[in-house]
Amino acid sequence: MTAPGGEIGLLLFCLLAAFFLGSIPTGFLLVKSYEGVDIRTLGSGNIGSTNVRRVAGTRIAVTTQILDILKGLAPVAAGVLLARRLPLPMDHELFLPALALAAIIGHDFTPFLGFRGGKGVNTTVGAFLLLTPLPVLLSVAFYFGLRFVTRIVSIRSLALSVSLAVATALTARSRPLIYAAVSAAFLIVACHHGNLGRLVRGKEPGEGDAAHAGLPTI
Repeated sequence: MTAPGGEIGLLLFCLLAAFFLGSIPTGFLLVKSYEGVDIRTLGSGNIGSTNVRRVAGTRIAVTTQILDILKGLAPVAAGVLLARRLPLPMDHELFLPALALAAIIGHDFTPFLGFRGGKGVNTTVGAFLLLTPLPVLLSVAFYFGLRFVTRIVSIRSLALSVSLAVATALTARSRPLIYAAVSAAFLIVACHHGNLGRLVRGKEPGEGDAAHAGLPTI
């Protein structure tokens, strides 16, 4: 049975809205507004909160982190409300993970910056917070626990992504949700390809490494 055009239109609108909300380059906009510089030319060149901290300090970095989390959380929260009130041509177990991935992909490949965005860790945490709260909390706790082991943020971020996927696979009953969590973890790993290269070469900077701040991107 073919779904009515209006329902398909609503579905496409929701996915596009999630994508474009996720694609708002918060770190870039905040640093540009408060510091008057293009963060892509400083530090690691990334627009995420880790590089924002290096370039513009803790206050702007924390603001970036909160907004990036909300970029993932808001579309899923809106989707939960819509799914309760309106008919959709897609099962809810597929619709909500699709919104989460749309927001993450928007952040990672924002059209506002030539499809080069952040690495998706904070947005992934926000996107899955309502869908898999326990795995998210466990992976975030794992991330902060690793601070006692390593100062390298990329290692902790990669560990968070893998632990989120594994914890979701072990606890969730929904296959689409598991596939979405694994896909999100893959995206985080893929977006850290430069960090992986530096880790192999032993040149990855640690958290708060002043030597890496303010340097032009090579």
